[in-house]
Amino acid sequence: MPSVSTESIEFRNARVLDGTGGPAYTAHVLVDDGRIERIGDEPAGADRTVDLDESYLAPGFVDMHAHSELRLINKPAAKEKLTQGITTEVLGQDGVSVAPVPDDLKSEWEKRIQSLDGTIDRTWPWNSVAEYLDELDAAVPAVNAAHYAPHGNLRSHIAGFEDRALTDEEVGDLRDRLDRAIDGGAFGMSKGMIYPPSSYGRDPELEALAETLADRDSFMISHVWNETDRVVESIDRYLDICRRGGCHAHVSHLKVGGRQNWGDSTDVLDLFDDAVDAGQRVSFDQYPYTAGSTMLTALLPPWARQGETEDIIERLRGADVRERIADDISSPGDWENLARAAGTWDNILITRTASGDHQGETVEEIASERDLDPVDAMCELLVDEDLDVTMADFVMSEEDIERFLADERGTFCTDGIFGGKPHPRAIGTFGRILERYVRERDVLPLSLMAHKAAGHPADILGLNDRGYVKEGYVADIVVFDLNAVSENATYEDPFQFTDGFEFVLVGGAIAVRDGETTGARNGEILRSTDEWGGDSRPWLDRSTIE
Repeated sequence: MPSVSTESIEFRNARVLDGTGGPAYTAHVLVDDGRIERIGDEPAGADRTVDLDESYLAPGFVDMHAHSELRLINKPAAKEKLTQGITTEVLGQDGVSVAPVPDDLKSEWEKRIQSLDGTIDRTWPWNSVAEYLDELDAAVPAVNAAHYAPHGNLRSHIAGFEDRALTDEEVGDLRDRLDRAIDGGAFGMSKGMIYPPSSYGRDPELEALAETLADRDSFMISHVWNETDRVVESIDRYLDICRRGGCHAHVSHLKVGGRQNWGDSTDVLDLFDDAVDAGQRVSFDQYPYTAGSTMLTALLPPWARQGETEDIIERLRGADVRERIADDISSPGDWENLARAAGTWDNILITRTASGDHQGETVEEIASERDLDPVDAMCELLVDEDLDVTMADFVMSEEDIERFLADERGTFCTDGIFGGKPHPRAIGTFGRILERYVRERDVLPLSLMAHKAAGHPADILGLNDRGYVKEGYVADIVVFDLNAVSENATYEDPFQFTDGFEFVLVGGAIAVRDGETTGARNGEILRSTDEWGGDSRPWLDRSTIE
C-alpha cells in the first residue's frame, strides 16, 4: 500500500492553475498528510518550504489512454510518465486488455495483447477486474491507476473469438458481466472496433451495453470503426449508439487519418456540437502527433485477422492470401485501411518486434532489404515475429491536431505502447503540448491546458477529490517552468525524458524533484466503487435527449 510522507511542505509564490480553466493566480500552497491543506495569500508554517518564484503549480496530469497494464507490474517506477507530469494512468483501453479473462483463453489473450501491453514473467494470476487491480496494487506503482472494462474481453467469455451476433440471452449475460466488472472497480467500458473480438460487436449489442452503463452512471469509451475515410460516419454512428442507450460517449485518441480526409475535423466537431445541443455528454482524448501507433496487424483487412493467433499466422503464409491483402489495401473499401491512409510504405515505421530486429526501419526499407513487395515483407515480418510487431503510422495533419487541441471537450493521452523504439508519445506527450502548442504556437491557453489535463478527466471519471488544486483534495501536483519545458523524445531516440518539471507529487509524496525521479512509489489503485461513493454522477439527464 502507498505510504504517505508525514513531512508537510509549502510551495510559496506559486502561480496556481487550479484545473477549473480559470486564470492562474499567485498563492502559497500547503501540502500535509497527502492532501492540499491550505491555499492562502500569506505563508503558513510547514516542515519544509519551497519558493517557486512564480513557477506554475497545477493538478497532476491524467493520461486518459494508457497501455501500462503490465508495465506497471514490471516497472512500477513509471519514470517515463512521472517526468512529463503524469500522476494517473487510465488502463483497459481499446476493448482489448488484460482483465477480465476466462481461464481457457488466458494464454491466447496473453499472446494477443503482448504487442500493446508487453508480458510478465508468469501466467496471469487473475481472471476478474478486481483480481487484476489487486495484483497491480501489490506492485506498488509510483502513479495512480484506473481501469476500464474492455468489451472484447467481456465478449470472449461468451463467444470466444467468433465473429457472430450474440443471442438475446448472451447479450443479457454480457450485461451482467459488465455490471460485475464495474462492481470490481472498472470506471467504464472501452471498445475497439478494429480489434477482434471487440470489432465483432453488433450495434444492438453495444446499445444494450450503453443502457447498462447509463444505469450505472458510467460511460463508454471507443476506438471507433474507422478513423480515416469514414471517420465522420463512424463517430456519428458511435454517438447515436450512446444516445439511444443513454450513456456518455467518449472517443479514444481522436484523429483524422489520410491526406484525402484532412480537414474533416470540422465535421467531427460539428457532430459533437449537435450531440451536446441534444443533451448528450461527449468527450474525447487525443495525443499531439501526426503519427499513430498500434499493432502491425492493424494493417491487415478484417478477414485476415479472424481467429486465434496461430490461425492468422498460418493464413499469412499463403501467396494467394497475400495477393488478396495487397488488392484490398490498394482499393477503397469500408474498413479502416491504415496502409492506404499512410500513402507510402515509408510512412509505416516499425517500432518494436519480438526479436528486436528491424526496429526503427520502415516497411519500405525492410521490403528493399528482402527484395520483396511491401505487402509480402509485412506478412513475412508478422509470421517471423509471431505477430508481435508494433508500428508508427504517419497519417495525420497538424491543422486537425490543433483544431482538436483547442476544443474544451477534449482530454490528453499518451496512448503509450512501450518496447523497442516506441512512439515518442509514450514519453513526451505532455511536454510537447506545453512546449509546442501552449508556449510556441499559442494553440490553447495554459489555463485550458490544465483543465483538459486534470480537472476535466477527473470529472469524466467521477473522481471526487482529485484533478483540482483545492483545499482537502489529494495532493497530486505538478510544478513546472513553462519556459524550460522541453519534449526531448524523438522517433530515433524516444527514451529521452521531458525537461522543465521541477516537482511532481503523488498523494503528497515527492516523486520528481528538479526533473529527477526520487524513487517514491505512492500511487493508488483507483476503483470506481470507491471513487463514486455510491452517489450518482450528474452526467446526463436522459429526459433531455431528443
